[in-house]
Amino acid sequence: MVNESFTIHNSDFPSTFAFEYSVSDYEGLNYSLYRHERHRLQVELLKLQEWCIKENQSIAIVLEGRDAAGKGSTAAYLTQYLNPRYSKIISLGVPTKSQMRSWLKTHKSMMPDLGQIVVFDRSWYSRAMIQPVMGYCSMNQYRYFLKNVNDWEYEQIQSGTNIIKIYLSVSQQSQNLRLQARQNSPLKYWKYSRNDRAAIEKWHLYTYFKERMFSVTSTDYTPWYLVKSDHKLYAQLCVMNLILSKFDYDDKNQLNLGEIISSEDAIKRIYLDGVLFDNLTLEQLEVLERFKIHAD
Repeated sequence: MVNESFTIHNSDFPSTFAFEYSVSDYEGLNYSLYRHERHRLQVELLKLQEWCIKENQSIAIVLEGRDAAGKGSTAAYLTQYLNPRYSKIISLGVPTKSQMRSWLKTHKSMMPDLGQIVVFDRSWYSRAMIQPVMGYCSMNQYRYFLKNVNDWEYEQIQSGTNIIKIYLSVSQQSQNLRLQARQNSPLKYWKYSRNDRAAIEKWHLYTYFKERMFSVTSTDYTPWYLVKSDHKLYAQLCVMNLILSKFDYDDKNQLNLGEIISSEDAIKRIYLDGVLFDNLTLEQLEVLERFKIHAD
């Protein structure tokens, strides 16, 4: 069951809002059931892509959130089986001075062409959150962005681009756990940086800018959707479900679990940090799944 509720957040901005998106049928899934449903939704994403190509539609999916909220893995699963000629992930990295000066113009050049799906792993909204928090942009640049971004997005929509803005919300405890796991992993240590630690130390300042971003930039034509991502697997399914719910593409199936395999019949194996654990008991699988939730 899909719940799309209007959520008010406690902050200095009483008008702050985002739509909290949740799918109750996804709560409590074990890893094998999650994997089965993810495959089903990825088939639907392929149908959506074919519809985009056929109907000359374009879709820009914005994934925002704190460090370690799950943006990268969610983007990867969204595009995993899509035709790469008509889909891509954009992660800008460290912008150049020219890009910083012309922030919206820079991102306009990255918007999808007709028939294309583009996923932004962080987007133009870096100017509304991480940049002012870390001092990467001036406050004049920040204020200019907030003043102009809504009109800019409206222009993109008028030009034929569908924009879906999703914020992955992670708790402070989960973020700390994931960054520690990242720092100690022999495969993912390179993901950890001093900026990650600084972002943790500035948690409340980031919250301030996040709430202000919701307050100013969640509009009727491009609302913000908030997906809780303490459980990464749950969040990934919700994001896929949300995107698919926005379009009436050809041969669309119902966006619920449908027929799924039972826990007793689930394949009892799991990959963790590149290692396959096979022939597990359900108890062993559940223990490893708790690690998997934060490690992916």
